Amino acid sequence: MEEVRDLVAEFTRLHKLRASLLYRELQREELTGPQLFILRELFQKQPRKLGDLAQSVQLSNSTVSGIVDRLERDGMVERKRDEQDRRVVWIGTTDICQQMKKAKIETMNSEFYAGLENAFTPEQIETCKEVVGTLIKHLEKKLEGTE
Repeated sequence: MEEVRDLVAEFTRLHKLRASLLYRELQREELTGPQLFILRELFQKQPRKLGDLAQSVQLSNSTVSGIVDRLERDGMVERKRDEQDRRVVWIGTTDICQQMKKAKIETMNSEFYAGLENAFTPEQIETCKEVVGTLIKHLEKKLEGTE
């Protein structure tokens, strides 16, 4: 049992270190952690309604609205009213934001993955994928209530 806890703790540590590297790189763009969380969600799917965005980052609508206000002020996101229902506001990234993503995040990801390829043998990478896959399947079953 202790070994499994240690394994999960290491994955958590890995995730935090990876996020810290990304955060450090993007801080040069003067983005805060919460702003990065919102942008990450928008990079995955956009446009998004404010409520959906708030739910995906598990923050209140008012908190997300304030973060979006600052991102909009800085030219990173824009709000657009729905043409069918004017009460609905869609949030999406701007061209400036997409250019920043391409320049910073994609470059950093390329360097990150190249470094990992040099640090591991193909066999080690395959073993890691199997271990992580097993952990993911277990957690998905827990979420589904089938385990």
